Parts: sequence; structure tokens; C-alpha cells
Amino acid sequence: MINADEHKKLLSQIAELEQNSINYFDVEKEFFLIDSDNLTNVQTKFYGYSIQQSGIYENDNLTAEAIANLDGRGCYVYVEVKDGKITIKQDLNGSWGIYLFRHDDYFALSNSFFRLVDHVKFKYPLTVNRDYCHYLLMNDLCSHAYSETAVNEIQLVERNAIVLINIKDKNLQKKLIDYQENTVPLDSEKAMATLDYWVAFWSNVLRNVIQNTKFFITDLSGGFDSRLSWIPLLSTDINLSGIKINSIKGAHHTYKDDYEIALSIATHYGLKLNQPLPKNQSLNLSFSDAWNLDYYSRQTFHKSHNLLTSMLQINLEKTYSLNGYGGETIRRYWHGSPQKRLELQNAKVKTYSPALSSELFNSIKTVLEAGFNAIRNKYEIKNEDSEVIPQYLYQETRCRNHFGKVMLINYLKGNIQLSPIIDPKLRTLQLTTSECSDPNLLMALIFIRYKPELLNFPFDSGHSIAPETIEYARKISKRFPRRLTTEKYNWGGGISFTAA
Repeated sequence: MINADEHKKLLSQIAELEQNSINYFDVEKEFFLIDSDNLTNVQTKFYGYSIQQSGIYENDNLTAEAIANLDGRGCYVYVEVKDGKITIKQDLNGSWGIYLFRHDDYFALSNSFFRLVDHVKFKYPLTVNRDYCHYLLMNDLCSHAYSETAVNEIQLVERNAIVLINIKDKNLQKKLIDYQENTVPLDSEKAMATLDYWVAFWSNVLRNVIQNTKFFITDLSGGFDSRLSWIPLLSTDINLSGIKINSIKGAHHTYKDDYEIALSIATHYGLKLNQPLPKNQSLNLSFSDAWNLDYYSRQTFHKSHNLLTSMLQINLEKTYSLNGYGGETIRRYWHGSPQKRLELQNAKVKTYSPALSSELFNSIKTVLEAGFNAIRNKYEIKNEDSEVIPQYLYQETRCRNHFGKVMLINYLKGNIQLSPIIDPKLRTLQLTTSECSDPNLLMALIFIRYKPELLNFPFDSGHSIAPETIEYARKISKRFPRRLTTEKYNWGGGISFTAA
């Protein structure tokens, strides 16, 4: 909470910003609204960016070939009007979200929850989803609901869904993409070929980005995830001395440890931390624009606000940032069975009065059980107590509502996020084998196969990978030697490294 003096200072800062800024952010330009009563007015448009072998594509440089090769990498929603039909596709993570309202034969949908709410609230009555709101309030960061939203009458479309609309008949259907997630055994030739492809693909992406822009940034800490994202970076075989490596330096013990570990890694490769980038021109957003950017992008799905920091500026020249987003999806993060998750949540609400505690837990139970049921149906899991159910729910929801929304917010500020771990090929791999149940096995395999020296540095907060897991990963990797990918990487005319 802020005191009266801080509040007064905050209001003064906002007033000053309003006087020295411009209105830039256009909600209607950045987010579509499709109404079943006006389907003939819908136009083809690409929102966000797609990362492909041939380039990074946005609406201004999209080609027919790029459209055909939309494969889930990036942060996008594509609305295509063709042959009397509207087709809506989204990235693997469902980062923007597609929000759907239906009432009898009428429907409306948008890639912004609040743009949809603004549109339908005058047409039909809407009611607050108290269970959803209770659970969101109890969460530390973001929503873990599978399809529910803060409004009972609006649903979040599955992240692997393509929406198909027949304009003449006003018929809306969904087609689900099978990404074959969590299906490939790690101790197999296919798994090793998949990893080889993943490293080759992303090292090519990073090489070409670095060679074509002055504004490349990468994160590095003492954790698992940023270090994993460095594997394709270190495989680019180019001079990396000019890149900016972000690493937080502070007195807090976690920051101190993170920085010291990051410094050791950077020094090992002859690199420096926190070097300044060339000056990037930027525009100051008005406070109302900054609020709208945050409000229409992620509110009621994500709990953080950054209104008075970097959100108030937008880059005129795009920056490109390598990160470790999605790291929790390639290791076991939510441990235990569905019942164990419920017990942990029940313990969490016990600090409140008995009546409130009971109400909060019932809401949490309602949301989680709906999510668990959805996961069982999606992955055809028969065992209701399977420990993979909470992990898959985490993968479906937290990765989407946290990392996805962060990617979206950054894109709208002129920052393209490069997230190798949120990759459809990598997501096909299982986390463990029958011989090794350690949920860190996939991580160990990636390190051992490509940059084993990265395991010589400690991880933050005392984390580690068990020696026996590392040894088992080494045996698997030796069984299936590395091979060069046969894919061709042609970064030809489809690349745009300047602001739209």
C-alpha cells in the first residue's frame, strides 16, 4: 500500500506524463472484434509475429508462403477471410487468447477479453464468475483456469483450436490441432533428432537476428531456464561480444547469487554483462494509452501492472529478446496428484475465517476440478489420480497466462520475444522414461548433448540436477549420435527488422 504523500506524487507524475506524451495505442487496430451479425465486414489480418525458418513475419511483411507455414512458433492470431469462410489460427501457447460469447444463434469473439466485454455488455446480461475471481485472487501471479474467465458467459478458446466460421450460414465450429505433445519417448532416436532440429532451428534464428539488428538482448541468471535458452545462442558460431546480456544485480541474496553465477558463465565465454545497447528512439505513451495497453491485453488473467515503468514507452526500432520463458513445461513443476493440489490449496485458505475459508476453497476446487477434467479428456488419461494431470494443467494455463501475456505486452511495446522453450517440436518430448523418473531428465539431456560445460556452473537457490540423471542422459545421447539437420534455412526476402 502507498501512503498519502506517495499517492500525491504518483498523481503528479501521471499529470506530467499526460502533458508530455502522445496518444498512440489504438485498441481497435490491435484487437479484432467479430460479431455474427456483421461477418461480411471482417477483413484478413495478422496480429503479432510468427517465427519461421525463412524469417520473422508480421502483418506488414506476411507472404503466402509464411501463411502456409504458420506452425505455432511466435505470438500471433491470424484472421483469414477466404471463400466465404473466416479462419482464425493462433500460436502454440495461445498467447493472445481467443474469447468467445455465445447466446442461442448469436456469437461474438475477440483476441481481447475486455474488447469483447465492451461489445456484448449492452446486448446481453453478463454475470461475474465468482469462483474464477476467488481463485485468481488467491493465486500469486495469473489464472490457472482452463477455459473459464471472469465472466460466466465468456469462454477462453483452447490454445490448440482453430476457429472456423461460415459467413453465409453464421456457423461457428472449432478444429483442434494435435501437436503430439508429451508423446515422444526420450530414450529414442526420434527424441534425439527432435532435439538436434530444435537447436539447429533456433541457432539459425538467433544468428540471423543478431546479424541484422543492433537491438538484441538476452537474459542470463543462475536459473535453469535462461541457461537452456543459451544453448542455441552458443551454437550460432558467431561473435557474440556485441550483444547485451541482462542480469539483475542487487543486494537481495537471490539477485546476488544470480548475478555471480551469470558473471561466471559470461566470463567463461568471453562476454560481458549489462553492456548498453545503442540508443533506440521511443515514444512516450499517455497514461491512458499505457493503461489501455495493459487492460485490454491481460487483465483478469495476469495480476501485475507496470504502468509507470517501461510500459510508458514504445520502441520505434524493434528490439529482439532471447529468454527462457516456458521452462516449467520441460520439467515437472506441479508435483503430486490432483488431490494433492487440492489439499495444498485448502491449507492455503485456512488463514481466513471458517466461512470465508470454506467459500474460497469451494471456488478453487470448482476451477481446478474443471481443469483436471479437461486435461483428462484432452490427453485421454484414465487414471484420475495421475500425477501428470496437474503438470499438464500448469502447462496449459500458467505458461499461457503468464509467459504468453508477457510476450504480448512486449510485442505491443515493440519488443519481439524469442522463446526457444515454447516450441512445438520440443513440446512433443516426454519428460522422463521408465528407467529414470527424474523430472529433470529432459533438461539434463539438452545440456549434456549440446553444452555440457554449462553444468559446471552452480544453479541458484541450491537447485541441481542429480548426478545419476546426468549420467543416464549421457548414455542416451551417446546411443544416438548427433547429426546435422537436413532442413534448409533460407532467411531471404521475408525478414523485417525495422518498426512497422
